[in-house]
Amino acid sequence: MRTHNVKNLMTRGVTIKEEKVKSLAANVLPNTLVLENYEPYPGYYGYFHPPFDSTPRSIFIVLAKDYNILELARVMAKVGRERLHDCDGTIGYLKIDNDTFQCIRIKHLTCFDDILDIQSRFVSNGIEMLKHKEIDKPVLITVHKSFLIEVVADGIFQNTIEENKYYFELDTTLTWEQFKEATEMVRNNIPNNLFDAALGFFWTLQGPADVIRIYDTKANLERITEIKGFYEAAIKRL
Repeated sequence: MRTHNVKNLMTRGVTIKEEKVKSLAANVLPNTLVLENYEPYPGYYGYFHPPFDSTPRSIFIVLAKDYNILELARVMAKVGRERLHDCDGTIGYLKIDNDTFQCIRIKHLTCFDDILDIQSRFVSNGIEMLKHKEIDKPVLITVHKSFLIEVVADGIFQNTIEENKYYFELDTTLTWEQFKEATEMVRNNIPNNLFDAALGFFWTLQGPADVIRIYDTKANLERITEIKGFYEAAIKRL
């Protein structure tokens, strides 16, 4: 294990996933592109039976250009202090068809009305928004985020602040296409294929650890170990 017996780790890293998003037309700044992820964890819930409630699960404020990540993070922190909100804001990238756009991903909004205020504060701090376009399709989402994880077994980690999320370390680096192919193999062979998977990495004391993130509301160490074994077998077949 690369963490050298460190039990808990606060770190930074990336998750890469494909989820369906759609453009919002109301409660946003005029002629700006804001997307809502309205079918979260499709591998677990399916594209046609997502959990439903009246609040957005994740929204993506799409930016007109790429900003320096540190400078943008400082603006995000400033907006958070001004609003005194608990929204979870992170920097990300959306691949829509052949184009990639920088974005601000925000979770845990209490209502859609917050979006307009948040956008306005970013604009007042010099952040430009991409113009509106109609989008309703799966897109590739790369999110740069903080992790607070606990080591629960050799090469297996549990997120201690986000429920139902586990990670297991890979011995190789996968491309997105290789990950999709391996995931399809696992789904076709594992007895219970009700889980959502994403590709990613986070930094350990020894460097970046390539991982697969598993979301499963009924997951435990035995379940994650089983999924890990099926992925390892699938990756050997690639």
